[in-house]
Amino acid sequence: MRQPRPVHQIKDLQDLRRVRDDDPNFSGTLAKGLMILQTFVQEPRAHANSELAERLGLPRPTVSRLCRSLQVLGFLDHDERLDRYFIGPAAVTLGYPYVINTPLIAQLRPAMQAIADRFEGAASVGVTMDLDVVYVETSTHDQGTLARPGAGATRGIVETAMGRAWLAQLAPAERNSFLARSKLERPETYGRSIAGAKESVASYAKRGFAVSMGDAGYGVHAVGVASRIRYGQRVLLFNCALPGYRGKQADLLKMVGPALVQLVSMSGRQSGVR
Repeated sequence: MRQPRPVHQIKDLQDLRRVRDDDPNFSGTLAKGLMILQTFVQEPRAHANSELAERLGLPRPTVSRLCRSLQVLGFLDHDERLDRYFIGPAAVTLGYPYVINTPLIAQLRPAMQAIADRFEGAASVGVTMDLDVVYVETSTHDQGTLARPGAGATRGIVETAMGRAWLAQLAPAERNSFLARSKLERPETYGRSIAGAKESVASYAKRGFAVSMGDAGYGVHAVGVASRIRYGQRVLLFNCALPGYRGKQADLLKMVGPALVQLVSMSGRQSGVR
């Protein structure tokens, strides 16, 4: 039986029906509630029931019941004056166990802060989630990058340095399959990022790190390294990002990248990975 697509990539009722047809044990009602919550990740603002219903292709009465249930459980808050829903505090607590159980994070924080301060940028750890990387931890310099992704922030794999490092570790057939789906589902991101992604993949074995020169937006230049430290079925990915005016390519290649490789090597020794 074909595996269902991850729920964060079920965009509407049609997607949901296809997954449910493939897997009779798949809970459609639960998935609809999670689709509503995922909308707030994709567009972190207040949403009305009518917007959610139109976006997800769900009947408005269904959306009303689900939003009410999520509000009672603390995953949504409701502003009666605006008649719109906001993400609630329970959504934050749901990710807390994942973050605090990430391997070696407590031990790595001083080293991550040191590299962030040394290069006046941000050092991050993340994992892959379908077409994205999810940031689990970030240490930043006081005057670091304009975009400082905190825990739970997502960026596209193809556009980020840490995502490109992960791509470089895949077998060619698996990587090509991933890139084909990325092109199909996110053509705009793919179009502006694929040249840099392919260059990073081709150079990764020699350099030991991947590079992103502003493809992730906000004028941010970054290097990324894929570790061998496993967290469940995923590996930890490391990133060091600098503002574009400070992160010149020559500096990334000669100083920042090698420093991040050293940090990841140290983390591997601490975890017993060789």
